[in-house]
Amino acid sequence: MRFQARLEAGPGDRWIPSLLALALTVGLMWMGLSRIDGLETGVDLAGYSQALWLLTQGNVPRASLFGTDVHLLELRWSFVMYPLGLVATVVDPARLLVVVQSLALGAVVFPLWSLGRRIAKLRVGAATAISTAYVLHPATHRIGVEEFHPIALAIPAIIGAVYFGASKRWVWYWVCIVAALLCRADLGLALGMWGFVLLGDGERRAGLWTMGVGFIWSLALLLVAQPIIAQPGGAGAWTGYDGRPLGDVVLGSLRDPVASLDSLFTQDNLLLVVSLLTPLIFLPLLALRHLLPAAPLTGLLLFTGSDQTPFAEKSAMLLAFMMVAAVFALNRLGNMGVDRVFLDVRLLTTLVAAASLLFVSSSPSSPYNTPWNWSERDATDESIIKAVAMVDRDTPIRASPSALVELSNRPWLYALARDSPPQPVNMGFPSFTRAVLVVDRDIPERTEDERETFDSLMIFYGFVLTYDDRDNGVALYERG
Repeated sequence: MRFQARLEAGPGDRWIPSLLALALTVGLMWMGLSRIDGLETGVDLAGYSQALWLLTQGNVPRASLFGTDVHLLELRWSFVMYPLGLVATVVDPARLLVVVQSLALGAVVFPLWSLGRRIAKLRVGAATAISTAYVLHPATHRIGVEEFHPIALAIPAIIGAVYFGASKRWVWYWVCIVAALLCRADLGLALGMWGFVLLGDGERRAGLWTMGVGFIWSLALLLVAQPIIAQPGGAGAWTGYDGRPLGDVVLGSLRDPVASLDSLFTQDNLLLVVSLLTPLIFLPLLALRHLLPAAPLTGLLLFTGSDQTPFAEKSAMLLAFMMVAAVFALNRLGNMGVDRVFLDVRLLTTLVAAASLLFVSSSPSSPYNTPWNWSERDATDESIIKAVAMVDRDTPIRASPSALVELSNRPWLYALARDSPPQPVNMGFPSFTRAVLVVDRDIPERTEDERETFDSLMIFYGFVLTYDDRDNGVALYERG
């Protein structure tokens, strides 16, 4: 009792969130950098790294990895990438992105803790349990470890906006709103919906302004400005992973609502939502009022997504609102004491146990996945490094995903597909590509006859095999 009283008096609020945030930040940073060292990254991190490198060179950030003439702003208007471009002049872009993403995800603990302690009036034990559930949530680690996506940087801003709005600290509230909108324009749809929650809380002025700023920002950029800057064959107004503009998505839904619902409520989408709820023992469903603002944008992201849509794109924003809803759910489940909400210790134990078990069983950072070995390079990795060193920076090259980050500091870089063997006829030949780097572990297994056929076609198109490590499955083809 004496120890609990001391924690409630202040030391717990200073040290517990700091330690949790530090542990999560260091862990994600170490694992992300280890993936770079072990050549285990792919197109997304390499694409954003290439865009930052172009900014450092004073060029227009049209990263070739994202498509032909696709401007960085066409990827949901992520203005936050521009200040990162300034830092990238002195720091390796890929490592910078990993570090910044890890810092952002670690920083989430502070507004989440403050929301629980000062707004939901949770005791130290309950605040520690919900913060631990976030730190151990498999989605937190998937977002932090698997590539880079600007939407991850908005999670602390979203939860910070909820906290500062609830505590009526409006200057900081609007700082968080602006920060979230600068990460991705479409987040304005979710933040605009949050305005309805503020209206329900009696904050009419703040609610109306939040709705106006959020909706106008998103719709103006996505439906008006983006089609203007989009190049033919570029990203379009709402592209992405299925290539459809936002307007076409909405019109298609109105024409055939039954088919649209079938596309939305697919098994994969339902499993995604369940995987986010399970580590929180479905607590967010007890505070739907704080979760529903995420529903419209989540529906669009899931509806326009595909099997190739990165996990972070579909889940980061939803994770933020689920954590908010879970905090308010704990407030509703407890009994108010003098100034704090008392919760059954069995509920908190179940919450931490569920998060811990799912972390061990399904997180990419699980000990079963031996993350401490990710930075080690095998013979194939060393062979890739040697091949990369042979290619001049100005040489347009198409390469397997394992080599993309190592090649990202160049203007012309394209990715080979993982799901099919390389074919010269569909790789931009013969007019532009001057080098091709093939890593066998990144493509379906080929027979020796298929490999010889490919070599013959490469010779036909004027390529010469300049680096051949058949034992490790690495081959570099170049032409003058």
